[in-house]
Amino acid sequence: MKKYFKEFITIALVVFLASNVIGYFRSSSVQVDGNLEALKSALTISGQKVGSLIKPDKPLVINFWGTWCPVCAREVYNISSLSKSKDFTLITIAVNSGSDEEIKKYMQEKGIDFSVVNDKNGALANRFKITTYPTTVFISSSSKKVVKDSGYLTKPGFLARVKMVGD
Repeated sequence: MKKYFKEFITIALVVFLASNVIGYFRSSSVQVDGNLEALKSALTISGQKVGSLIKPDKPLVINFWGTWCPVCAREVYNISSLSKSKDFTLITIAVNSGSDEEIKKYMQEKGIDFSVVNDKNGALANRFKITTYPTTVFISSSSKKVVKDSGYLTKPGFLARVKMVGD
């Protein structure tokens, strides 16, 4: 029994490390500089200006996802529960996911709730140079530290990255 447990732990660690390395390289081309102002002027599907949601003394987390993305469909539950935190601002961007009504319907069917910007034609994703979904960008309140990750993030992984950029 010990032998199988050790093998399981070893495999789990290798998969964890490999996924982090892959996520790092996939996200290395993400362009944050100069694009935050465009995001701040965007509106969420509920009509709120993103700039009014951002807490200046807290880290900003931007999650790019799509209703068409199977990995995103699994991650949205983590995103929804994490969106309630007061320790950071979480803004999500639904890329090429249809109309506001279609996104609202998707969220209602999944029982999820968080701030969403509808990037109907992928313009915001293109500005940030997002090519893999989901991609999450963690930015310190001073904008001096940025951590980018592509692929599924667990809640502990998400929170660890928020701590990495914390001022």
